[in-house]
Amino acid sequence: MDPQRTSRRRGLAACLLLGLACSRARAASLPESQISTISFVSPSTAAYASSSGTIRSISIERLNVFDPRVPGEDWWPFRLANKIHIPTREYVLRRELLLAPGDAWVPLRALESERNLRATTFIRKAELKPAPSAPASAMSSGTARVENDPRAAPGSIDLRLHAQDSWTTLPQINLGTEGGDRYLIYGIEELNVLGLGKSVSFFHAQIGPSRRNELRYNDPRLWGTWFRLTTLYGTTSRGDEVGTVVERPFFSLSAPYAMRALWTRIIQEDVLFQNALDASKFVQDFRSVDLLAGLKLPRTTDPVQRLHAGMHYEKDRFEATPDTAAGTLPKDRELSGPIIGYSLIQPRYIKETFIDKMERVEDFNIGNEFSTFAGAMPKGLGSDADRWTLSATDQQGLSLAPGRFALAQAGVLGRLRGKQLENSIFFANLNLFWKNAWPFSHTWVSHLEWNTTRNLDGENQIILGGNTGLRGYKNNSFTGARSVLWNIENRFFFNREFFHLFVLGGAVFFETGAVAQPGGSLIQNNFKSDLGFGFRLGPTRSTSGGVLRLDVAYALQHGPGPSRWVVSVRGGQAFEIFNSTYRNVIRTPVSALLEESPGARLRRR
Repeated sequence: MDPQRTSRRRGLAACLLLGLACSRARAASLPESQISTISFVSPSTAAYASSSGTIRSISIERLNVFDPRVPGEDWWPFRLANKIHIPTREYVLRRELLLAPGDAWVPLRALESERNLRATTFIRKAELKPAPSAPASAMSSGTARVENDPRAAPGSIDLRLHAQDSWTTLPQINLGTEGGDRYLIYGIEELNVLGLGKSVSFFHAQIGPSRRNELRYNDPRLWGTWFRLTTLYGTTSRGDEVGTVVERPFFSLSAPYAMRALWTRIIQEDVLFQNALDASKFVQDFRSVDLLAGLKLPRTTDPVQRLHAGMHYEKDRFEATPDTAAGTLPKDRELSGPIIGYSLIQPRYIKETFIDKMERVEDFNIGNEFSTFAGAMPKGLGSDADRWTLSATDQQGLSLAPGRFALAQAGVLGRLRGKQLENSIFFANLNLFWKNAWPFSHTWVSHLEWNTTRNLDGENQIILGGNTGLRGYKNNSFTGARSVLWNIENRFFFNREFFHLFVLGGAVFFETGAVAQPGGSLIQNNFKSDLGFGFRLGPTRSTSGGVLRLDVAYALQHGPGPSRWVVSVRGGQAFEIFNSTYRNVIRTPVSALLEESPGARLRRR
């Protein structure tokens, strides 16, 4: 082990501990205008259930990224940011509401409206609350505008939507050297063009000898309807990428139907890992077409039940490169055929803070969610072999107290060819969240996951390492066909917003896990464990409300690499609530179009 490197890492750890210990002292020395208190108490929905009547009016209060009425936010850099940022248009906010003047007050629809707004990338806060009825002339003016129903009877209620924007203009640049390749990534992403809720991005990437230019556009409410449009066009050194999705999602629990049409071609480099090193690389050319429709079953409200049907086509072609190891190039595949499905949702949503994010409100359903899909992929419809596809997932939560709950999930995903399973995975997750305000604000998080696979496709691996929840080891350290992982972490927070830009916190953690090869036993494998501590920073005005973390971990057993100390600086939590070690197995290239931001995708590559 390099003594100088070890000394530097220990020095960094000591500085981090000192910084955390002195944070409160520094906070006390800051002017009051630069600090605001953030409540650690879980948001309450009692006011929603206690109200009743007909909605007489809905007023909307729109706030820019910074609120000049708040002491400290009337600073010239914040005023300049507000001038640069175009606030979300009022009609964009109003069209997300599932209630209107003249409707009966339904608490679930109000909470759904909030969830719809929070699910956008451009709204930081959204609260739709009832208030005592008052004459319209008494309603506040300025940023608030009132929509009235003159037919409302006495005893009706007024609603007020409080919505605040996040900062949505995101220039990015990344450059450096990794794995012997130089990389340069730059671009810009605007997630709320002209306050209309639409997003557009352009990125350029040079990673080693490869080049890439990518343009994306997203319209969540195409022509003012519930239809959503997402498009992608990219030019690469290996060919062009294109993708288009037009869909009408189930925008509420009462939405009668949904549909989706998707066409995409994704070209990406896949990497197989061994002992934290790149063992083989090859190019995947993925093409897919989906036509899907969903129908809510009548008279099903609790739980909501839906039927799904459609057609699916996908084609995978793999091309060797100079870095492809012998015998590792996956076989080409082609699947085509009809699919049917059934889903059930028991709505028991809760609002929480300081769980996976920090001060940002998160929505969790502790009711039951079940879905299953099956498809026939015969050769007569274009498949390269007769196959069946199957997926099923069941998720259940349990509320223990405000700020304390559990989430469990189990499922299966795969294909059947004759009597042989292909690319099949069985998985289970259990999460426990326990907020406590004594002796300081902190949240205990326990995460346990297990999976086993059968005959994975050649491009897929179960991966355990620093990037999948085992922070004391290098990224992609351990690979195989089955795994188990347990994380326990105490996340503590300072209930202050510093400089009206970020909140601070820290964490201490212990983790242990194991990976087994096909046919091997997890019990007989040596578990790898680590412990450590970290520093957390949560940008309060960002679009995601996510966490930036710096972790220092010590491996209790030897792994790849000469040192047992690992320092990581990354965005997001170290482990997912669900599917940390097997997320690359269940993630298809379509996620590049539907789930990942362009910047995140390029950084992951």
